[in-house]
Amino acid sequence: MTTLSRRHTLKLAAASGLVGYLGQIGFSQAQAKKLLKIIAWGGTYGDAMRSSWLEPFAAASGIQSEIQLQSSSMETLASLRANKNRNDADLWFSAIAPTSLAKNDGLLSPIPVGQLKNASQLPAAVVNDTYVGIWSLPYGIIYNAKTVPFEITKWEDLTDKRLKGMVSAPYGANYNGMFIALLALLAGGDEKNVDPGFELAKKMKPNFSIFTTSDSEQIRLLTSGEADVVAFAPVANYFAARKAGAHFRFVCAKPYIPVSISNVAILKDANVEAATRFIDFAISKEPQQKIAQLLGCLPINTQSDVAPALREAVPADTEFRFLQEGVMAGQLSGWNDRWQREIQR
Repeated sequence: MTTLSRRHTLKLAAASGLVGYLGQIGFSQAQAKKLLKIIAWGGTYGDAMRSSWLEPFAAASGIQSEIQLQSSSMETLASLRANKNRNDADLWFSAIAPTSLAKNDGLLSPIPVGQLKNASQLPAAVVNDTYVGIWSLPYGIIYNAKTVPFEITKWEDLTDKRLKGMVSAPYGANYNGMFIALLALLAGGDEKNVDPGFELAKKMKPNFSIFTTSDSEQIRLLTSGEADVVAFAPVANYFAARKAGAHFRFVCAKPYIPVSISNVAILKDANVEAATRFIDFAISKEPQQKIAQLLGCLPINTQSDVAPALREAVPADTEFRFLQEGVMAGQLSGWNDRWQREIQR
């Protein structure tokens, strides 16, 4: 939990250039004492969120926040469903698919978009009363250049027999089924027809040695040498692995790489006013720029600069593919069951 004294709060606010923001948001004493409980990822993500958002926001507003850790958005969705009407969190950082399912289940409060002063700096497609985009993550392949016997350049390389037993792949529902949807597109299908994707996955199956459910597990397997290739990973995992050595490579695999939008939603029975103020702060230019630099993600605020390290890993001419995550949402359970039966076993 982020806890700051009043003196430290004012110093941090001044250092962050946020003193004016403190006056703009105009919270009452009662609101300032409200603790915002935020369901989000831990590790590198949690650390970046604390330094880029939670601590500066507390300095500017007097509102403290704490992160309740989640390992995946889908696991959190299951917990929210099981504890409906008993949830005490205010904000949930997630992805489009689980957020859409949560809305259908009545687990969210509408976001008062009209109160978001910085919403105009975001693409219109990522701002609505269900969720607001917070960053976008490019996905590619990560591999150990010391142990992999050739240069990986395209998704099809994951079928190469030289990679037998060297590849880590995600569980079916991990990353909200994006790997399955990608394979479907590469094989001539789409988000509504994933049969071709499963056939392509079967060609890769001899190379798969282990299946992962989290970013931290991917990074651990790479840096410990238990896996030589990660078949599908956000670029942020590459930056984390690079801390262990310069021999890791991130591949913007041909013909294109998928990009996902991470978002924030307000949960049912939350402190909507305080949560809305937090969202407006998090999507503003400078906090967006800072977290993008720390995570190696693309800022959702169009006025924020792209970090040089990210531009090096993901060149400007990279072709992106935005998946239809809303279409995928209702199919994830079936995809996951099929992936376990046909690919993981």
